[in-house]
Amino acid sequence: MCTKNLVAILITVASLVVVTTSVALSQTVVINEIAWAGTEASSSDEWIELYNPSEEPVDLSGWTLTSDKWVIRFDTVGEATVETRRTTIAAHGFFLLERTDDETILDIPADLIYKGSLPNSGATLYLLDQDGEEVDTANAFQEEWIAGNASQHEPIYASMERVDPTKADSLSNWRTNDGITACGSDAMGNKINGTPGAKNAAALDAEANPPG
Repeated sequence: MCTKNLVAILITVASLVVVTTSVALSQTVVINEIAWAGTEASSSDEWIELYNPSEEPVDLSGWTLTSDKWVIRFDTVGEATVETRRTTIAAHGFFLLERTDDETILDIPADLIYKGSLPNSGATLYLLDQDGEEVDTANAFQEEWIAGNASQHEPIYASMERVDPTKADSLSNWRTNDGITACGSDAMGNKINGTPGAKNAAALDAEANPPG
């Protein structure tokens, strides 16, 4: 076999590996939305949402969601996990984690209840699979939150939303909920400035107004 043909084959194989990796990355479970500031009812009423953009359900048994202060296990009560209600996230489905109890979002049932706060100053979240391999991150390598609001800015207590769930965690792939496209009520019946269990406002806007 000549060197030229061998190089061509190696390049082709490498290209296939890159394509395969790209497809796999675009179809994994992601950290999709973070209400790090809580809600108008209580700044302690934080919530986190995962999303599965793939065509198949994903079993989260053995998976963990971690920060530098806590570890949430999706199939085991203990550490930061208070209650688990299911471990499977459906294809194109959402998975809602509510802090402390199921009244954080009054009218949308939680899939998991956890304890432990997120500092308003910023944090990084890591989603790890059953082998401890990193599946996704949120706010990686940032000292402050990329997006989202507390009470000092409008819309108040707005969530941090992922723009494109098939793209990696980055500065440009997060936005603050616009306070218009929103769903759910907090423990006092106030509107949630976020989209728990539904497509993010940021994603809808990006689809309606593609760049370029």
